[in-house]
Order: sequence, then structure tokens, then C-alpha cells
Amino acid sequence: MLVGFYKTLLKKRWISKKNKIYQYIRYKVTNIMNRKPLLLFATVAFLLVVEFFLFKDLPFFWDGISKAYRASYLYDTNLSNLILPTAYSSGHPPLWIASLAIFWKVFGKTLWASRLLLLLVNIGVFYQLLVLCKQHFKSSVPLVLFLFVCLDPTIIAQTTSLNNDMLLLFFTLMSFNALQKNSWMWYALALTGLLLTNLRGIYCFVALILIHIIYNRKRLLEWKSNMLRSYAIATLTFVIFLIFQYTELGWVLFTKNENFSKHREAASGFRVVKNTAAFVKYVLDFGRVFLWIPLLFFLLKFYRNKQWALDVNSQKTGIALLVFTGVFFLGFVPFSNPMGPRYLMVCYILAAVLFINLLFTVSEKRKTRNSILLIVAAGLISGHFWIYPATISQGWDSSLAYLGYFDKEEKMLKFLKDKKIEPSQVGTNIPINGRGLARLSKENTIEEKFPPLDLASNPYVLFSNIENDTDDATINTLRTQWEEIKTYERLGVFITLYKRPEVPAVK
Repeated sequence: MLVGFYKTLLKKRWISKKNKIYQYIRYKVTNIMNRKPLLLFATVAFLLVVEFFLFKDLPFFWDGISKAYRASYLYDTNLSNLILPTAYSSGHPPLWIASLAIFWKVFGKTLWASRLLLLLVNIGVFYQLLVLCKQHFKSSVPLVLFLFVCLDPTIIAQTTSLNNDMLLLFFTLMSFNALQKNSWMWYALALTGLLLTNLRGIYCFVALILIHIIYNRKRLLEWKSNMLRSYAIATLTFVIFLIFQYTELGWVLFTKNENFSKHREAASGFRVVKNTAAFVKYVLDFGRVFLWIPLLFFLLKFYRNKQWALDVNSQKTGIALLVFTGVFFLGFVPFSNPMGPRYLMVCYILAAVLFINLLFTVSEKRKTRNSILLIVAAGLISGHFWIYPATISQGWDSSLAYLGYFDKEEKMLKFLKDKKIEPSQVGTNIPINGRGLARLSKENTIEEKFPPLDLASNPYVLFSNIENDTDDATINTLRTQWEEIKTYERLGVFITLYKRPEVPAVK
């Protein structure tokens, strides 16, 4: 009897011990699960820091060069007036260029200081993106698929581009996330930021108002009257900026600078058709077609299967995607301003989130889901290698393909110097004259300027597929009637020197 009682005690202690072990393991697992967002964010932040060190000397590129030009004006005038003269201004608010000028004042006018600012903005963007995924993923979707949303080629490319698009994306995501929580102070700050970053922030502002109205009408969001303060504060701040700009320049929104005013005109009927095709192309470009095909297929299945219903998170994501896409379409397509894939980054994010939610609703088999995700991920990664023929315009700052251009430019300039070909003899549409500004270095300034490309007057022509200004007829003439002297090319990116047939051969 005593022996039996002793065994019973041992058994109870063991059970108690097992319970403690179980509770301890459960506590640890729960703790790790609670820290998963932190771990994911830390991983992405670490990769962004690595990217910063890899590309800390990467020059300004494309539209980023004009931002460096304007920031230099603010820097040289000690930020005494944030309203740029008409000769410098395209009408955009100065938040990004003023931030650049401030960082240059603190850390020196260097590329790494510029990229330090971009690094901070990038970290903010991906934090807001993680918050968006936490709020809008279905409960069955693992948060680690946040990394899948981060794969979009244009978003990755923009983390390396010294332009204001990542700052605009940061405030757009921050606004959208604050709206979900009815946090009027954060919402006011974010709305103000996007309006002061870029004129495209007006489109985002309008889209967020429409989303807010639809959410409330469909009872997807609790109505809070204090959210109206956010719109009032942001609008008032933007109006104050416009008043200051008008008193300084005599115009607002529609610049009198001839270099930019032609981009604010209404488009012709044929141009609208071309813009529509370009808009669709940008949505599907750089591997995104691999995401949109299954997304549309899933939506069709939902439409046909009356027993299925979209969960609340998917409804909210789908509404936001539809509104942002519609507002951007109506805001961009009817006008002459050239569009770029980077303009639609928030749409790519919402489409990826909706795709993941629908995938986890339509497919119950884990292997099937993983296979589809791998195929789509591979398609998105392949987008960095999508390079079109030179006669087709391409958003070069919307994939990492452009990173291979700069060393080719270095080699070509060295070739011209070795062959004693003066820049004044070489016509080009490549922005080589802004080389010193793009690198923030006097050593890279070209004393003698390259003239614009003109087949009637240029003895030599320098052409690269990283610029979209040279028309198809000129490209065909160069390739069929001019002599190719030297080409540097890798992975589809090239720069070529041509000479007029009657010009003596290069020795």
C-alpha cells in the first residue's frame, strides 16, 4: 500500500513536471511568435543597411538628378527660402529636396549623406508595409509572407533611387495604416507629409478620402468624427504652402517653367490611348504579370462561386486597390505628363496582399499554395532582367537593371579620352553633362559639354538604352547608316559610340 502511494506521488509529480515543461515550451513559442514582427522587421532593416553600404557611392539617376539640382540650390542659399525660383521649379513641394539639403548641411554634401537619408526613409517604408500586412492579412496567412510583398522589383529598385518616391510611399502607407486605426493625429501628420512631398500626393489624398467614405458606408470602419481634423490640418498646411508659392512666383501647381509646363497639358485622344496602354503595361511590367494572372483568376472564381464571401481584410484591401488604381488612372492618363511604374507602387503592394489572401482562401492544400507562391516570386525576381529593345521606352529606375550602367559610362568616357575625341564633337541624349552633380563631386564635372543629339551636326553620337528621349527613326538611322565604333554591354544594358560615315576612322 505504501509502495503504491509512493508511486502515485511520483506519477503526480511527473505529471506536474510535464505540465511545467509544457507551459514553459508554450510560453517560449508564444514569446517567439509575438516577436515575429520584430524579427521580420529586423531582417529587412539589416538588408537595407547592407544595401546602404553596397551602394553608398551610387550616383543620382534619371529624375533624381533634377532633385539634386534643386537641393543644391537650397543648400547654396542656406535654406533661406524653401520656395524655388521658377527657373528651378516644376511646382512640386520641397520636403524631399529640403531634407537632402539639411542632411548635406549636417554630414557634408556627399552621396553617402544622401543615401543615409534614403536609408531612414526606406526603413520607415518597410515598417509601415509590415504594419499593413499585419492589419490586412487573413488570420490563416503567416506573417512571414510580408517578405513576399517586399519582392516587387519597382519597390526594391526605388530603395536605391535618390528620388522622392519612397518618401511619398512612406506617407501613403502611414496614412492608410493610420486610417485603419482611426488615429487622427498620425493620420494628419501622414496626410500633410504626402501633400508636401510631391504633387502626386494630391491623388493619394483624394484616394484616401474615397476609401474612408466607402469603408464607412460598408461599415468596414467605425466612424470617428475627429478624423475630419486630419483632412482639415493637411489641407490647411498645403494651402499655406501654395499661398507662399504664389506670393513668391505668381503661380501654383501649373509651372511657368517651359521645361515642365508641357507635362501639365491635356492629352490628345491618341495620346490618351497610348497612356492607357502604358498604364496597363506598368501594372503588368517587371514580372508583375505573374501575380496579376492568378489574382484575376481567383477573383473570377469568387465571382462564380456564390457560396464564397470575401473576408473583411480582403474586402478592405480590394476596395483600396480599386480606388487607388482608379484615381491614378484618371489622374495620369488624360494628361501629357510622362508616367512611370514607380507612380503605382502602393497598387502593387495592395495587389500582392489581396493575392495572398485569396490564395489562402481558394486553395486549402499547402503544397499547391507554396508552388504558386514560388512561381510568382520567381516571376517577380525575373522582372529585374526584363529589358526591352531600345526603341521601346522603359522605366529604368523601376528595376535593378540600371545598376549596371555606371561602369559602362566610365569606360566609354575613358575611351573617348584615350582616342582624343572631344565632348563637343559627340551628340547625346544621355545626361552625362550632369555627371558631376549626380555624383556630388567636382572631380567628375565635364568641363566641355556634350551637345544634344543632332544627326545633322554631330560628327559622333553616344547612345544608350537607359534614355528614352531618342526617337525610333534616329535609332534606326544610327544602326543602319552610321558606323559603330565602340560598345560596352552587359545583361542588356549598353552604351554605344557611333560616327558619321564620312568622319575619318578613329585611330
